[in-house]
Amino acid sequence: MKGELYGTQADNWSLGVILFTLLGGYLPFDASTSRALYRKIRNGEYEFKKVFWKDTSNEAKNLIERLLTVDPKKRITTEQALKHKWILKNSEKLEKKDLGVNLEEFKKFNAKRKFRAAVKAVRKNNLKIE
Repeated sequence: MKGELYGTQADNWSLGVILFTLLGGYLPFDASTSRALYRKIRNGEYEFKKVFWKDTSNEAKNLIERLLTVDPKKRITTEQALKHKWILKNSEKLEKKDLGVNLEEFKKFNAKRKFRAAVKAVRKNNLKIE
């Protein structure tokens, strides 16, 4: 977004967005306009909403925070991420976790995404007809 070269640190940012979305059930960056969305992304403005994150470990949130660090020079590297406490943690507790509220939010997110795609397709079709 800043016109800088794309590297593995950009991939790590993307991993942070994906991990946030999978564990939280919603995107870390959301706004009503593109301008506001880009501002939030550039500033790293996201929130762990208590209702969705109350049962998520501090280690998981720490990994996400380190992946979503705005300055790529300060962002966690792939090697560091693979050695992070949360990655190395025993997964038995995580496997038993109830993700009900998060899954419901993720379903809403997915429905919105599909709806937006459908609206876009209809608009595109209408432009061709005119």
